[in-house]
Amino acid sequence: MTNRGTSQRMAGREFAGLRGLRAMWCLLAVVLVAQASGCAGISVTQLEKQYVFVNGRWFDGEGFQPDTWYAVQGRLTRQAPSGPVESVDLSGLYLVPPFGEAHNHNVEGPWNVQAVVQRYLQDGVFYVKNPNDVRDFAQQITHAINVPTSIDATFAHAGITGRGGHPIALYEDVLRVGRYEPAVGPLGRGWFENRSYVVVETEADLEAKWPMIVSGRPDFLKVYLVHSEDDGAEVQAGQHRLGLHPALVPGIVARARAAGLQVTAHVETAADFRQAVRAGVDELAHVPGWLLQGPQDAERARLTEEDARVAAANKVRVVTTSVAGQAMPSLGGYHQHGHHSGHGPGPEGAASDVLRDNLRLLQGAGVSLVIGSDHAETSLAEVLHLRTLHLFDNRTLLKMWCEATPAAIFPKRRIGRFAEGYEASFLALAGNPIEDFEQVRAIRRRFKQGVPLDGALMKDAAWSAAGQRGH
Repeated sequence: MTNRGTSQRMAGREFAGLRGLRAMWCLLAVVLVAQASGCAGISVTQLEKQYVFVNGRWFDGEGFQPDTWYAVQGRLTRQAPSGPVESVDLSGLYLVPPFGEAHNHNVEGPWNVQAVVQRYLQDGVFYVKNPNDVRDFAQQITHAINVPTSIDATFAHAGITGRGGHPIALYEDVLRVGRYEPAVGPLGRGWFENRSYVVVETEADLEAKWPMIVSGRPDFLKVYLVHSEDDGAEVQAGQHRLGLHPALVPGIVARARAAGLQVTAHVETAADFRQAVRAGVDELAHVPGWLLQGPQDAERARLTEEDARVAAANKVRVVTTSVAGQAMPSLGGYHQHGHHSGHGPGPEGAASDVLRDNLRLLQGAGVSLVIGSDHAETSLAEVLHLRTLHLFDNRTLLKMWCEATPAAIFPKRRIGRFAEGYEASFLALAGNPIEDFEQVRAIRRRFKQGVPLDGALMKDAAWSAAGQRGH
């Protein structure tokens, strides 16, 4: 896996500064990558083109305004460049920044990366964050992502958990047999340790394993807090999954800070939420209430106004993952979509109430909420489900998806806005999504870093995605 600076360069962060021979080699490399990943319709000529976009209505954070922008070396500018400029008539379409996916594990290996990339591009999702992956497999797909003709993705690699903690059983007992062995062949039990999870029980463990943790050059780190006690005592065993001892998290955060890495925390209960915020993590991978294993968990997942206030004061981002619970029926089946085991509430019962109430508290306190589905094919499913909770108006939801989420995934890049020097990436929608949110599905044009992603590319994408949806 490349380091964060390299991956951002691959994504085009320095594309605007390339000149002469260096620029020629960069363009050639991108074309070779495009050909390797099934995007052979993109040529050197297209990558070098300068565009002027006319007759479009551009989202300014509040509404849509007519404007004219140029794309020069992958960046937006209002200054007309020298040399040939191709005019793109947007015919009154509504322009929004591309969407993000702040939590998903589907960008994972060479066996499915092309179909996953094409599916994301189809839905207008250009930026994806994978907060737990198989390091070895992620390192095999660096050529297929983080280039103008593909999605951009970041990886945490192996999450840090306690002995017997989540996600050990998920990888060793479920995914190993049902997901990975059919793709890559037999894998012995235990193969995933230090590849998809790292077990840390003491400060000495952390000291000994830290060089290995950072050796894979993750883009950020993931820690697991699962049913931790509020005072930082031992996690409780029994019917619940486990995670890290919460007292270890501040030390992990401190080491990550020194290494220039942000930290995302998996949480399930209000106690987990509090421990993670106190430890100084940057992001919470879930809203408590996303997964309830029984009726007794409902109150344990409820946040307070104080929880929300402290999270806002500490500038902790929270990923919504409101659809994630429906993919976890083996863990109690007591989640927000009513696929319950016959005990407790149906679709509008405790789980749905807890999740909705927690989201309302967080939004009211000013916590930054970002869009992530965890298990859906793309974040489109998550954002459409959030609409059913009736918590966010269309403008708020749009801004979460196209502004806050991309910025959370790539905080050092100029994305998520239309401004001078920002990346020339946008989606052109048939209608105004503030008036009719369904227009987010009516994508008529896609540009990424000054490269058009429609035509032959999207025809191939549609064909491939249609053939892969059942997997």
